[in-house]
Amino acid sequence: MSETEVVPETETPPRVPERPFAIERREADALRRWWQRLTLSAEELKLHTDAPPWPKGVRATLRRCESGEAAMLTEAFRHLWHYLPDEEIDSEWRRNQRLQTWSCIALVVAELREDAPKMPLGAGLGQQKRETGKPYMSELRFQQLMTSRTPEELIQRLRRALALIDKRGVSVVHLADNIALWWREYHGGMSSRPTHRLGFIWANDYFGATSAYRQDNQ
Repeated sequence: MSETEVVPETETPPRVPERPFAIERREADALRRWWQRLTLSAEELKLHTDAPPWPKGVRATLRRCESGEAAMLTEAFRHLWHYLPDEEIDSEWRRNQRLQTWSCIALVVAELREDAPKMPLGAGLGQQKRETGKPYMSELRFQQLMTSRTPEELIQRLRRALALIDKRGVSVVHLADNIALWWREYHGGMSSRPTHRLGFIWANDYFGATSAYRQDNQ
């Protein structure tokens, strides 16, 4: 597939097991297909599509970026942008917001080595480490992640969080949806429903995971 080629309209409909809050299911499906071609080996990719993987350097270049603005200039992001379904955008501000959101998603999601559908980031970080009996991410560092105030902080802390779980074991779609929700709230789009806010979602998943083994140890 060339850099400017869009996903054929004849492809099968999206089959996304996750229930995203801030991205559409069509976007989630496109993102997962993009991540598979970006990350999986040729043999692994055959289980999902007949399309070939992109060269390893495409992902490596994206991962070297330090900001969403830098990510926008990469071949990997151009592939993702053309994979995403068209959206009616009525203003330059809305287009810029979408670019910021998806470049940040691309930058962070590219860190993942393995996709675990349905597994939220918060739950992955709250799981118990066998060596210590403690969660992969401490409560202090988890609180810091939840209070990220700038895109730079968010990217840095999410990368560190993924490193703690060996960059695997969480859902590509859930991770992207978390980032999209952060950007929505960053621009003032806080949901009137507390259960649809990122802070609640992360805390509910994280402490739900830790409670399972902390109760057993009491």
